[in-house]
Amino acid sequence: MSTQKSPAVRRTVSLFAGLLVLAVVATAWAAGRAVWKSTTVKENRDNESWRVDVEIHLPAAPDMAHVPMKFEFVPVAFYERSLADGQDKPQVRTVPLTGQQALIESVDVGFMDPGSGETQNRTRFSFRVTRAHGYEAGEYKTTIRDTRSGQQVGATQVLKLQGENEVIDRRSMVFQPSDKKKKKDEEKKAEPAADAAEPADEPAASEPPAAEPAPEGAVPPAVEERPGGGCRHGPSHGEHLGWMFLGLAGATMFWLRRRA
Repeated sequence: MSTQKSPAVRRTVSLFAGLLVLAVVATAWAAGRAVWKSTTVKENRDNESWRVDVEIHLPAAPDMAHVPMKFEFVPVAFYERSLADGQDKPQVRTVPLTGQQALIESVDVGFMDPGSGETQNRTRFSFRVTRAHGYEAGEYKTTIRDTRSGQQVGATQVLKLQGENEVIDRRSMVFQPSDKKKKKDEEKKAEPAADAAEPADEPAASEPPAAEPAPEGAVPPAVEERPGGGCRHGPSHGEHLGWMFLGLAGATMFWLRRRA
C-alpha cells in the first residue's frame, strides 16, 4: 500500500512547490523590477561622485507623476590603497566589510511621459552619489524600495564604485629632524658667540666717565697759584691779647714814675 501512495505523495509535494514558486514570482512581479545600466561605475574625479543609471518597471502605472523611493547602499567591500616599507607605489586590495550601516538616498522618481503628459509604468532614472555623503570606492549591496508601501522594487544588486581612495601609509616611522629644526638649532648655537662679539654698552652722556686710578709711584701734578688770589685773614685772637698786655705794662710803668 505504501508503494501505491508514493506517486501520490510526490505529486502533492510537487504541486505545493510549484504554488510556492508562483507565489514568490507573483510577489516579485507585483513589486516591479529594476534594470541597471551598468553595475560598475567609474568615479568623476572633478566632483568626486558616481552617476548611477537604472530603469524601473512597475506592474502598473502609478497614480502620481513622481513616486518617492529609497535607494539603500550597504557597503560590503572597500578598495584599499596602502604603502608599506620598500614600496614606491600604493598597493590596491579589496577588503571585505560586514555589519555596515546603509547609506540611504531618498529621491522622487518621475513616471510621467513628457510627450503625452500621462504616467507610465516604467521610467529611466539617474542620480549621483558623492564622497561628501560618505561614499568611497568599493562595492555596495543596493536595494530599491517604494516608500509608499515599503515594498522592495526588483532584486538586490551589488554595484561597484571604482575610484582611488586615500592612501594608507603603513611604512615604518623614522624620526629625523627636519631641515627647519636643524637651522634653528644652529642659530641657537651661534647666538652666544654673537653676544660676546657685541661691544659693551656705552655710558650715558649725562654721566661723567669714571676717573682712572693713578699708577703707583706717580707724583700728582702741582696746583698752580692764581696771581693776586688766595684767602686773607685778619689778626688772630692771640695777637689782640699781646697788644693788650703791652699797653697795660706801659701804663703801669708810667704810673710808677709819677709816684716816684
